[in-house]
Amino acid sequence: MQQIHELRRIDLNLLVVLDALLEERHVSRAAQRLAMTQPAVSHALARLRDLLGDPLLVRVRNEMRLTSRALELAEPLRDSLAGIRRLVLSERFEPAHAELTLRLGMSDYGAWVLLPTLLPLLRREAPGIRLEIRQDSRLEMLRQVAAGELDCAAGVFPLLPEGLRAQRLFEERFVCLTAADNLAGRSSLPLQEYLAAPHLRVALQQSPAEEIDSHLQNLGLQRRVAVTLPHFTVAPELLAGTDLVLTIAERTLRRSHLPEGLVQFEPPLELARLDFVQVWPSGSQDDPARRWLRERLQQAASG
Repeated sequence: MQQIHELRRIDLNLLVVLDALLEERHVSRAAQRLAMTQPAVSHALARLRDLLGDPLLVRVRNEMRLTSRALELAEPLRDSLAGIRRLVLSERFEPAHAELTLRLGMSDYGAWVLLPTLLPLLRREAPGIRLEIRQDSRLEMLRQVAAGELDCAAGVFPLLPEGLRAQRLFEERFVCLTAADNLAGRSSLPLQEYLAAPHLRVALQQSPAEEIDSHLQNLGLQRRVAVTLPHFTVAPELLAGTDLVLTIAERTLRRSHLPEGLVQFEPPLELARLDFVQVWPSGSQDDPARRWLRERLQQAASG
């Protein structure tokens, strides 16, 4: 009974404002989203700070950032409000009229493979949804998903912490490229020649190509890396006129024409295939907007 009386003293409308502030991380954008004035949202933020005993949103240099307490609140608040909407409003998510920000984590590789198909889908079906793409290390992206800082992340995640769910979007394999002269009329390179050849290595955060050297190491093998660069989109263009060999994820070549004078061939050993997955917090499993995003990611991956 005492808890009920304490709850009655709290203006639950403040939780709606808090949810908008946590998602937008900006007072003016939250006000626009809520159809409120900026002073009204600022006043609500002051009340929330007093209620929760925490600043929640602080300015760091030229941007507003959430405090650790605010980050902890994000997911349980989102889940609680979603439950209330389902209970009271029988809420239906209508993409064409939705106004919200969805945050998606992925590497350059994921963006190259998925976004050309995903973005037209989103713009056609939900022009009011703002998509924010973030890139970081695998562990950091998983942390951000678990903390509610990302709605979803797409990549190669061999190990998942508790509280996250995953769905495979596709399986990736590797192929090799080199100048035709380097094969001397052959269809491939023998293993020892492949390992001894100078390799062009693409090193990106979360790039599937980073798995190649660890796989070789597990087999007690090592290739000779002559050039390392962080740009897989230009890597094939750099092979012509050189003796370099490039081993690269096959899907990175699907939207590109193979430069003249290059040939594609199979690696001379079985390289492990990779599961490219999307991960999300278990708490957002039934959230209609996040579920819609995951369905569109799956559609983009199969397109």
